[in-house]
Amino acid sequence: MPKMFSDNDLDVMLTVRRAFDPKGLCNPGKVFPTPRLCGEVPGPYHAHPIEKAGLGERF
Repeated sequence: MPKMFSDNDLDVMLTVRRAFDPKGLCNPGKVFPTPRLCGEVPGPYHAHPIEKAGLGERF
């Protein structure tokens, strides 16, 4: 998102989001991910429960 929007744009978006969801309960981290969660700084892979149950696989 920082490549598409300026810091001021992101601040305004977060301010509007907080106005409607002051406790941050609705989809936390979905629209404004932290660098740790958005792929800028990759973390360790954790298998999904479906993958662990043998019902799906990672490609």
